[in-house]
Amino acid sequence: MTKFVPEDKWVRVNGLNLHYLDWGGDTTKRPLILMHGIGGHAHLFDGLAPHFADQWHVVAMDARGCGDSDWSREGYSAQAFASDVGRFAEKLGLFPFDYYGHSQGSRLGMVVGAYYGHLVDHLVLGDYGPLPDPSPRGRETAAQRQQSGGTPRPRGFFSPQMAFDWHREQSPGSSDDEVWRTVRYAYRTNWDGILVPKTDPEVSWLLGRTALKEGPFLWDCVAKISCKTLVLRGENSTVLDREQAEKMAATIPEAKGEVREVPRVGHGLHSEDMAATVEVLREFFAT
Repeated sequence: MTKFVPEDKWVRVNGLNLHYLDWGGDTTKRPLILMHGIGGHAHLFDGLAPHFADQWHVVAMDARGCGDSDWSREGYSAQAFASDVGRFAEKLGLFPFDYYGHSQGSRLGMVVGAYYGHLVDHLVLGDYGPLPDPSPRGRETAAQRQQSGGTPRPRGFFSPQMAFDWHREQSPGSSDDEVWRTVRYAYRTNWDGILVPKTDPEVSWLLGRTALKEGPFLWDCVAKISCKTLVLRGENSTVLDREQAEKMAATIPEAKGEVREVPRVGHGLHSEDMAATVEVLREFFAT
């Protein structure tokens, strides 16, 4: 695995300054755009990106309202997110590109495939469909996501250690390094010296009614995807059910859709089994 330290970069797109990480910046290689889940940030791919830097020019974006990208007064519709990706690729000349979107990154990826498919070589929709998993476990997961895990997060923390301690308690399965990564990249220091989340609070609407409202539009987008597409789910996922994943692949025109699963993992995919997820992605990108 090639080791690179990513470079922080910004580009002006759709009236917003969007931050992204660039691994290597070798423009002779095929572009690979990575997009995080809701409220996430580009550094969530720090472990994944180096696995592709040998053959790809890898960039990971901070979506509007997240990480070090600008917040948007115009909102956070799937169309707006997807437009950012398309215009980003056009402005930097990063096309045709491969795309891996996880969770919310999959959601906006459906729109990218529909309206910017001419710029995409391979599209991976990672464990998120137009609608929530309808099973009892899926409904329970959706309810937990809407309640942000059930434990209200403090509005801010007086120190990085306080933030670490809170996240440590909320994520017992995560390593200390992963928790510190959250503290480092998901928070900023405000005017009063308090650590507060970088994510625009308006993004939280995507956890509830807004996401459901856009479901029919996303199904319409799936039917318009024009590029080769992999619907990728975790075998044990309670976010994207197998039936919906297969329907998505079957709906994509010209038999360009297929379904694969990462064995023995849930919604996290690469965060739960890096090696297995990388293997699936590289195999698909090679087709």
